[in-house]
Amino acid sequence: MRNRSIKYAEIALPIPVDQTFTYHIPYELCESLNIGARVLVPFGPRRLTGYVISVSDTTSLTRVKPILDVLDEQPIVSSELMRLARWISEYYLCPLGEAIRATVPAGTNLESKILISLNKSRSHIREYSSYMKSGHQKRVLEILLESEKLTMQQLRKKKGVTNPGFAVNQLEKLGLLRREVVLSSLKAKPKLEKWVRLTKKIAADSEFEIVLEELSVKAPKQSLCLEVIRKHGDVRQRDVLKSAATGQSTIKALIDKGLVQQFTKETIREYYSAMNNIQLKDIHLNEYQKKALHDIDQAIHTGLFHPFLLYGVTGSGKTQVYIEALRRTLSKGKTAIVLVPEISLTPQTVSRFTANFPGTVAVLHSRMSTGERYDSWRKLKQGALKIAIGPRSAIFAPLSNIGLIVVDEEHESSYKQMDNVPYYNARDVALVRGKLNEAVVILGSATPSIESYYNAKIGKYHLLELPTRIDDIPMPSVRILDLSKMNRRVTRDKAMILTRPFEDKIAEKLKAQQQIILLQNRRGFSPYIQCKDCSFIEKCINCNITLTYHKTSHRLRCHYCNYIKKAPVVCPKCGGYDIIFQGVGTQRVENELRNRFPDAKIVRMDLDTTAQKWSHDHILQDFERKKYDILLGTQMIAKGHDFPDVTFVGVVSSDTALMLPDFRASERTFQLLTQVAGRAGRKDFQGEVIIQTYVPENYGIVCARTHDFKKFFSIEIQSRRELKYPPFSRLIQVLVKGEVENEVISAIQAIRSHFSGNDSLYEILGPVAAPISKIQNLYRWHFILKVDKKQDPSNKHINQIWREVRAKSKKILYKEGIKISINVDSLSLL
Repeated sequence: MRNRSIKYAEIALPIPVDQTFTYHIPYELCESLNIGARVLVPFGPRRLTGYVISVSDTTSLTRVKPILDVLDEQPIVSSELMRLARWISEYYLCPLGEAIRATVPAGTNLESKILISLNKSRSHIREYSSYMKSGHQKRVLEILLESEKLTMQQLRKKKGVTNPGFAVNQLEKLGLLRREVVLSSLKAKPKLEKWVRLTKKIAADSEFEIVLEELSVKAPKQSLCLEVIRKHGDVRQRDVLKSAATGQSTIKALIDKGLVQQFTKETIREYYSAMNNIQLKDIHLNEYQKKALHDIDQAIHTGLFHPFLLYGVTGSGKTQVYIEALRRTLSKGKTAIVLVPEISLTPQTVSRFTANFPGTVAVLHSRMSTGERYDSWRKLKQGALKIAIGPRSAIFAPLSNIGLIVVDEEHESSYKQMDNVPYYNARDVALVRGKLNEAVVILGSATPSIESYYNAKIGKYHLLELPTRIDDIPMPSVRILDLSKMNRRVTRDKAMILTRPFEDKIAEKLKAQQQIILLQNRRGFSPYIQCKDCSFIEKCINCNITLTYHKTSHRLRCHYCNYIKKAPVVCPKCGGYDIIFQGVGTQRVENELRNRFPDAKIVRMDLDTTAQKWSHDHILQDFERKKYDILLGTQMIAKGHDFPDVTFVGVVSSDTALMLPDFRASERTFQLLTQVAGRAGRKDFQGEVIIQTYVPENYGIVCARTHDFKKFFSIEIQSRRELKYPPFSRLIQVLVKGEVENEVISAIQAIRSHFSGNDSLYEILGPVAAPISKIQNLYRWHFILKVDKKQDPSNKHINQIWREVRAKSKKILYKEGIKISINVDSLSLL
């Protein structure tokens, strides 16, 4: 029982404020309050969910608000996850409350929102606005006349509204608007369903038969329901109604007669409940797998933190090493986490783990509903399941006694959170969580990141290698086609899509009834359309980016804000009719394939064809069952898939990533080409690969041809050393966004001015407009801190510097209409 003398709690709130807050603990809540629990607290006019990080019986503050409610009987955040959140907060320079929020399942936080609505009649508002001078206030009133009630966030998104806060305050003072605080409901909660059973009144067989005979004449549907319930005992009400083909009134009648009892029961939602596990085969590890597993097993046995980098060529059996390591971990009574990239989390992948560890695996990923994720999370927290598998957020699975963490395809950029604070990298968080738990961590890849392989070379990680494919299957042969030298006439408005050797190879494989994978890492029909007469290019009205043409809908679409417009027939600028399609997307490749190979069964897999739930999985399953001859797609087809009948992989254009202004462009190109090439060839067939490119001399493409990661690393690491790029430095991006560009420029220049010129610790690049200078109507400016890792290996010094800069920049940081983000170890500087 907790000491009742404790009166104050330190609460971390999931808001962009770099501090915690002290609240008074009401006497009646003292016994139920635990560190790591969620509480509901007042914050200005709002009510928010916060996390208890400490308790005390004293405070230096004179005015302290009380906690409104305790939301958890037991802590939702364990002490171990709380320590992990503190590390994330310090390393990634983000508020502690936002770091803690990342560790709990989505939909578990209560918070209030402020609704703004009209406080006078519509006629009064219209009359008042007719002679109003302020354009901003008038626009706000016009919007509310149309929408009735809006939050401030919704108001900001409306066209013609800039910084609405001041206008709303003035209109509220005039009595024209009012604010209303509304508490949201929990999105994640247990699912309760209605169940039914027979009452004691007809428990005996003789009594049941009498009632059944009577109802069969007067109420046959009721009689049928009773038979179903008698057969199954406790049964879901909806199953009874379905079997009897009747409605709820039938069950209600039986309840009213005292024949049936209704009760509620929790139903566990399982995303993969309908999935059939694969049949396990006898697998014999080769000498390299045995050696790797021996070293991992030794580390597991010590019960100490030990990081490994498992570098194995495509098809070398890395997954089987993971499975055997998991088996040893579970035999010691410990738990495990397996991270896989989102695009690799397919039924095929999940089946390999669930078949080996039945009734032990929980899946956590974004395609699941909030309820499905919540149920998996609870089963892990309760200890009912021992292995969590999922993409980056699965690193926060609420397991205790963790013995093993696996990060498959550790080089994948999708492990880096880029959408919301905190901007963590799950690979690096996995290493820290492994250290906190004295666990073994395995980072696996056929194309390790430069940073990870460098860490292995200097002894920070233990390097394990799988240099050959399973059963000594040869690596696929790779041919590079130089598009600039192909003897084919190409006009400005007709891009070369499939060269003759490329087409011939497709025809050859189709004739042999073998399968084909084609990669074009750009969706849509054409990246942009252009007027041949005046060179006008259609751009998004919200973003500084060209609109992509989608042929099926004859629409132009922005892939950043989803702005859509009908494709023009004539040039909007000069009225010309000569509009050409520049570049090649997956739709255009598909169109070309259908023209050249009309009898081939082709399926396209990109973000446009996988928007619906399960669509991604259905495409892969159908291709595996040979319903299609050709799988065409973006990078989501490149990794982790094993299709035994695929003998040819073609890369339509390998240059997409190389065109980006990013020092990692060659690395990403090498990784993508090597990974997709690895899909070709398995036990019975030699794999063949053709890569089309305009830059065949690029070392990323040259090394991909020979599957030579070590040669690529030796070239790339030298370049990184000379330019002081990662792994020799840490890149921190400071990005400012806002609707008014001059305000954005002023803000970023002011923040930049607070950094001293400490050249020995860091170098500052910028500020300049970001390469994509406008997204969703927000102008974007940034500068980069290039921090010397040797001088600040843990980010401790930069953390202190940033806190000082934040203190000096408070007016800028919290200015309405200005958004500032700081991204440590940023993987994209666009």
